[in-house]
Amino acid sequence: MTDQSSGRTSLFARLLRLAAIAGLLVALLFGLLAFGPFVAPDIWFADNMSFFLPQLIGGGFAAVFLAAICIRIAGRPRPGKQLRRLFLFTGLVLSVALGLALYHTYRIVAPGLAGASVAGTKNLRIVSINLETRYLGDPDFMAYLESLKPDILVFQETEWPYQMRHRKRQGDDTPLIGLGPYFSNFLIGDLGGVVAFSRYPIRTSTTTAVKGECGPHRYGNREVLTAALDVDGSPFNLVAVHPDSPRSPCRWQSRQDYYAALAGIIARLPASEPAVIIGDWNTSPLSSHFGNLLAQAGFRVQFPAVVPVITRFFYDYRLRWVLGSAVDHAAVSDKVTIRNAAIGGDVGSDHVPLIVDIAIP
Repeated sequence: MTDQSSGRTSLFARLLRLAAIAGLLVALLFGLLAFGPFVAPDIWFADNMSFFLPQLIGGGFAAVFLAAICIRIAGRPRPGKQLRRLFLFTGLVLSVALGLALYHTYRIVAPGLAGASVAGTKNLRIVSINLETRYLGDPDFMAYLESLKPDILVFQETEWPYQMRHRKRQGDDTPLIGLGPYFSNFLIGDLGGVVAFSRYPIRTSTTTAVKGECGPHRYGNREVLTAALDVDGSPFNLVAVHPDSPRSPCRWQSRQDYYAALAGIIARLPASEPAVIIGDWNTSPLSSHFGNLLAQAGFRVQFPAVVPVITRFFYDYRLRWVLGSAVDHAAVSDKVTIRNAAIGGDVGSDHVPLIVDIAIP
């Protein structure tokens, strides 16, 4: 009887040790993947790991912790030298990955905490939402937008023709423009994907189309919407963005082409005038391409809760802190004061609103 019990205990202990080894290997894999954005940013798969660095590093440390619990429960004999080395090596890889992530986060966050070169006196609130074709004319949605008291609204994935068809199917032929939160000063991109409404007059505007690398029949082109506003006599430049999501090599290249076009647009903005770039960037702040664009343009960004937080979630809003990425951003020129950055709640899209309070001279 004792021998059978001892045999079952020994088998259980071996299974726990196998589980510990499996957990450590998974943690090691997570740690190695977390190096991707830093060592191979020009490879689409490696760069895409920047979207999930918190999950990779956090999941890796959790796996190490669970492996240690398995070893503890298994009891004697004590872990051999090779297993102890695997623990140490995995912990080291994850620690270095965490250090790199924190360092790159600091590099992005620190400039945003600095003040503007000119004191801001005119306050503006800009709200950006990727709608995922959420209907703009929904009364509850309109009431929510009005409660935010925005001065500028920027939408992505608007699909303007769809919005108008949906409104007509509901038996309402009146335009959305000029109703509720939708100011009479408005911009609709040539492709209908990016739309902006402004409390202030629009002096000039342009739409720059960027050809999709995958071909028009798959994901199509994207657009950059640029507008020069008159804010009570002060010039202000708005750049609304929504590049392709880099979910395949060709879509990653489409995003890079979009960034190249965006860099040219930024370079042509009047250096003496304040400007903001806002929208769904489809890029993690921990991607080197995000930081390079900001550094090249001389723009800075501030995130909700100081550090980046998830703005695009997967499957369910309640799982947003685990399954999601930080992709919605607002970057400003050196003449813009950032008062505050925050996110809203569930609005029926797979993104939450980005709410940015700024001031311009």
